[in-house]
Amino acid sequence: MTGPLTGTKLQKLPSTVTTWKKWRRRHPETMVLSPDTGYSRDYENDPYAEYYRSRTGLFSFLKPGPGAGGKTLVVGVEIEGAAAAYPLERLRQTGKITDTVGGRRISISFEPETDLVRVSGQEGETYEHLLTYWMVWKGIYPDTALHGTAP
Repeated sequence: MTGPLTGTKLQKLPSTVTTWKKWRRRHPETMVLSPDTGYSRDYENDPYAEYYRSRTGLFSFLKPGPGAGGKTLVVGVEIEGAAAAYPLERLRQTGKITDTVGGRRISISFEPETDLVRVSGQEGETYEHLLTYWMVWKGIYPDTALHGTAP
């Protein structure tokens, strides 16, 4: 990409994959835009449903590498120049994963009531994380191994 902000490091923003019911419970003040947009679009059906079910991505240059399918959702963490990725499904099953990244001992937790993921250190500090497809994380951090899989 080119433009006036070329080279600028973007801030990571927290994200989650959740249901509307869980989101609404946690954020009752949330407002939803009206489906009356003036365009003829069926807002009752997700236009990306087939893409989510598909095991392949749109971009052939994003290769996932060993360990999982490209569209496995992962929690990606980068600390002190070291990157690690953790399968979201494994985190959902265990509720917590501990590891060392960039020399820092971290704990990644999952709250099933809200689908909230938190990455914290031993002193209670929080670390930014990115919830994305494995193929995307691997495209950004090609030397990353997927936690819990053989290199």
